[in-house]
Amino acid sequence: MLWYKAWRESRARFAIAAAIIAAMCLVYTLFHAQLYPGIAQAHPGVRNYTQYIHWTIFGGATRGILQLSCLLLGLGGLHRDRKQNTLGFTLALPVGRFSLVLSRAAVGTLQVLALSALPLAFVTLGSTAAGQHLPLDYAIRFFPLWAAGGVFTFAISFVASVLFSSEYVALATSYLAYIFYLAATRHPAFSRFHLHVADFMSGVFPHYLDRSTKLWTGAYDLAPIAGFLAAAIALVAFSGFVTSRQDA
Repeated sequence: MLWYKAWRESRARFAIAAAIIAAMCLVYTLFHAQLYPGIAQAHPGVRNYTQYIHWTIFGGATRGILQLSCLLLGLGGLHRDRKQNTLGFTLALPVGRFSLVLSRAAVGTLQVLALSALPLAFVTLGSTAAGQHLPLDYAIRFFPLWAAGGVFTFAISFVASVLFSSEYVALATSYLAYIFYLAATRHPAFSRFHLHVADFMSGVFPHYLDRSTKLWTGAYDLAPIAGFLAAAIALVAFSGFVTSRQDA
């Protein structure tokens, strides 16, 4: 019941995000012959198809759409129920408020995982249809990065949806906080800790992709993946703590 309620609340946003990400993957692969010259001119480091795919999908605009989608998926919760006059029904369910938070977080996490998996299919299929070879292994290795980074991004707006009664305020606050966080992690004092989630999702951490070739290196460090997932869990737990103490 709780999972279905959370799904109905966010299914439209999820469907739109999935359609956009899938479409971008297909456009960038099927029409690479037309788009490649412009990308290569804008990014002198792009000299082959793999680098082109990284700049457009795994480390470019498509990754950015995923991040924005994750922020949108985090909205909702009891404040939305209050505005829709369904708060009494929700609170009357034989479950605690923490369970309500966990069910919404679980559904959101599954949606983020599904969005993160889309390029595995569409980039591979689109590349094959366009006569280009992109090893499936290349795309698969991005999945844990997109999933962990996406869940962390989702958790930021999830907290905002608990703290602010207006969804517009929650979205604006989470977006500004996210931008500030990305800018702050670029500061020399923090850059050595590799906390920039966009760089992480793009695979440009020192132990993931070679920065020039955009090919995977031999090492695949699991510590950053675990770190972003742990941060997401902490944010969701904080949201549950706050929700359990809010006035109805």
